[in-house]
Amino acid sequence: MTAQHADQLIDGYLARLRVVAADLPASVRQELIEDVRTHIAEARSRESDETDASVLNILDRLGEPAVVVADTRERLGLRTSTPYRPGLLEVAAVILVPFFWPIGVILLWMSPAWHWRDKVIGTLIPPGGYMGLAIFGVIFATAKSGGSCVTVIEGTGQAIQNGCPTPAGPSVLATALSIIAAILIYSLPLITAGYLALRLRWGRRTQLALG
Repeated sequence: MTAQHADQLIDGYLARLRVVAADLPASVRQELIEDVRTHIAEARSRESDETDASVLNILDRLGEPAVVVADTRERLGLRTSTPYRPGLLEVAAVILVPFFWPIGVILLWMSPAWHWRDKVIGTLIPPGGYMGLAIFGVIFATAKSGGSCVTVIEGTGQAIQNGCPTPAGPSVLATALSIIAAILIYSLPLITAGYLALRLRWGRRTQLALG
C-alpha cells in the first residue's frame, strides 16, 4: 500500500503552519518551515511501507501548527505585542488630509496604522488637498486671463490701433474634457481620504519584540 495523499497531507500541514507563523520574523518563519519539512522527509525515509496513515502519524507527532509555533516563540524569547488599534488620531487624519492638508499629513505620518506607501499616497495625491487645488486654480486662472495686447503705430509715430485680441472660445469637446478633468481632479482629495480609511488595519497590526 502506498501513501497516495502524502503530498497533499504534508502541503496542508505546512500551509497551516505558515498561516499560524505569519507574525514571526520572516527569517525565523522560513527556518521553522524548512526544519519541519526536513523532519518530515527524514521520518518518511524511515518508513518501510509508507501509507497515508503513517504520514498522518508523522504529522501528529510533530503536533498542531499552533503548538509548534508557540514552542518556537518561547524558545527564541519572542512575544507578540498588543495589537495597535487606530482611534481618534487616524479619524482626524482621514478627515483633515483633504481639507486641512498640512495638519492632516502630520497626523497621517504620526500614526503607525498605515504603511509608508499609504502615507506617501496621502501626502502627494493631490499635494495640498483642496487648499492646494484652490491655490493652483487661482494661479492658473490668473495666468490664463492675461493676454498679449497689440499696438499699431503709423509712420508719424501716432498709435492708430491699441487693443487686445479676443481669444477664440473653446470647442464643445474641449469644454467637456475640461469639465471631466476638473471633476476628477477635485474628487482626488475625497478619493484619497476614502483610500486611507479602507487601508486602516483595525486590530491587525501585530508586532514582535524580544522578550
